[in-house]
Amino acid sequence: MKNKLAGAIGLLAAGILVLSGCGEGATPLPHDNQIHPEYDNAYVNELFYRNDLGTTAPDPCVIQITDEESTEYGYYYLYGTSDPTMGIRAYRNKDLTGKWEDVTPEKNFLAFHPAAGHYAYGKGAFWAPEVVYDSADGKYYMYYSGALENYGDNLQHRMIGVAVADEPYGPFLPATTDGLDASKTLFDNADMVARMEEMGLDVGRKPNGVDKLFNCIDASPYVAPDGTKYLYFVHEGTAYGLKSDIFAVEMETWTKPVMSTFKRLTRCGYYTVDGEFTDEDGSYVPNYEANNGVNEGPYMYERQQADGSWKYYLTFSINGYMDKSYSVVQAVGDTPMGPFRKLTEKEGGLLISTDWEKFDHVSGTGHHSFVTVDDEIYIVYHEHVARETGGLGPRDVAVDRVLWTKNGNGDEILYCNGPTWSLQPRIAKHSGYSNLAKEAQVKVSGGANAEALTDGLLSIISGNTFVKEYETDKTATITLTFDDYREISAVMVYNSKVFEKSFIDIAKIEFDCKDGVGGVGTAVIEKLAFDWDFYKMATVNLMRPGGSAVAVFNPLMCKEIRITIEVPEERPEDLAIMDEDGYFIKQAAVAVSEIVVLGK
Repeated sequence: MKNKLAGAIGLLAAGILVLSGCGEGATPLPHDNQIHPEYDNAYVNELFYRNDLGTTAPDPCVIQITDEESTEYGYYYLYGTSDPTMGIRAYRNKDLTGKWEDVTPEKNFLAFHPAAGHYAYGKGAFWAPEVVYDSADGKYYMYYSGALENYGDNLQHRMIGVAVADEPYGPFLPATTDGLDASKTLFDNADMVARMEEMGLDVGRKPNGVDKLFNCIDASPYVAPDGTKYLYFVHEGTAYGLKSDIFAVEMETWTKPVMSTFKRLTRCGYYTVDGEFTDEDGSYVPNYEANNGVNEGPYMYERQQADGSWKYYLTFSINGYMDKSYSVVQAVGDTPMGPFRKLTEKEGGLLISTDWEKFDHVSGTGHHSFVTVDDEIYIVYHEHVARETGGLGPRDVAVDRVLWTKNGNGDEILYCNGPTWSLQPRIAKHSGYSNLAKEAQVKVSGGANAEALTDGLLSIISGNTFVKEYETDKTATITLTFDDYREISAVMVYNSKVFEKSFIDIAKIEFDCKDGVGGVGTAVIEKLAFDWDFYKMATVNLMRPGGSAVAVFNPLMCKEIRITIEVPEERPEDLAIMDEDGYFIKQAAVAVSEIVVLGK
């Protein structure tokens, strides 16, 4: 398959191509548009990745191995609900976005496999592991959920356990410090029930209706900038007809919670634990969780402010994991223990979602962790393999970029370029190719929001108004000029999220370049195709956002790129725009979400 592509692209190890035609005049630039349905939509994986799924590990946690003395130094390690009846597997790779290798066959053991005497032995339900490395003692600590008792009909009493290993692949063995052993859970049920009742909060009950249960899952360890340890977790109430909320506790060690700090951080169905939220004009803002019983899968991230203080972003999942609408949202607070307020949809509260089930190409985008690579943030999450319907089937791992931006109120928030099922640039650290567009001076011959072309933000969610797209109502040229010649190998022009504003193709791309012997000229791509079969929804005229028109070519030295886009005089019949009465109408404007130039 790759050899079939190589004839068109050349490609990347060949060095600078001596372009005939860079000496004088304009010369057609040989390129590959990465549209290859005949080769199972193959693409140049030296430059791109795509969330084609393939690793079944729901509730994924990924860590980077930073211990230089470990044989696994440089790997990313992935843990998830991978073998819930037996234990937990570990996976690894060296680029985060590529294929994950199951470590179990090589090591001949699961990362975590409880033996007789373990509190969940023979009961299973090992869920949602998260691992943290402590450089002080050189140990890896795994938190997981396991069932103490099974009552049938999906009613279980789950509690959090802790296991420890010297290496990220394990074997993780039950912790034996601070009074713990394999038979004990991190929290004591009777103590937790009493604390919940002191807060005036309900807990579950055994089928006998008398004995009370504190059901907890989804533990997530976090180290604050001052070095204080915290553990975030979920009181799971849905199995008992209650709602699930997120709680936290400070940790003296990774095996000893400071129970006096036990605190509730979220209230499902409300913006704060105290209740409702009103807008600036005093009007009530309905919570998007009104019909949802779930706040789960917490993960903490922080951001330092200009005055040296910190903002804390509590991110977590809403809706059931079987639902197509399973999503990650964010709440903001001034301390790791809050208080937190969930952001509204208008403020960018939805971090990653299926746009309330509007998408047909992704489903169940939730339960996540973050990984920072150099200065870039990536979200690792699971989604349903059954992209159109979701449900109880397999959930596989996906990865997308996360950036910082300001919402319409001017507040800094996390923003995700996803969920995507489209070609995306590989991580620069691992590919050697970075996005040079953000270094260019950008000018447009007409239109609005030119700054959106290189702000790094893909326009994804339909209701988002603060992430802009460049838009023009007539043919326009976008010019990217570099301070000096740069080596480039690909251009990506991202289409609008709005079907009625989408371009059909890119009319022209011109590269002012020089060859290897000093000649200068212009290389040209005419009518760069957009993969409509891949990026339009199957049964309706709506976009699968995050797709781009792509050109890959042998490296060339380029100083200026001019991209011409046109408002189509007439769209193809299968892409026609219709009004509410079903009549064809003319396209009024065309929009571009982002431009990426990959090079060195």
